[in-house]
Amino acid sequence: MGRATPVAVAADDDGQKTSWPEVVGWVTLNAALQISSDRPDVSTDFYSETTPLPTDYDPNRVIIVADDRNVVVRTPVIG
Repeated sequence: MGRATPVAVAADDDGQKTSWPEVVGWVTLNAALQISSDRPDVSTDFYSETTPLPTDYDPNRVIIVADDRNVVVRTPVIG
């Protein structure tokens, strides 16, 4: 089972962003810079679209899934 892709930008109880649909289609480096700008308190982890994603939840991690051209193909989310 995969992660659900948020339709809109989600926020946690503190009003901080928890998803970045606007970076789908961006190069991973630019996406990571945007996420770090929005949420300097989280780290970004990069995965290929063919690599299994972690099954554990980490509120301090954003998962970025990219294709073989390093373009973001799924909405990055906290987790």
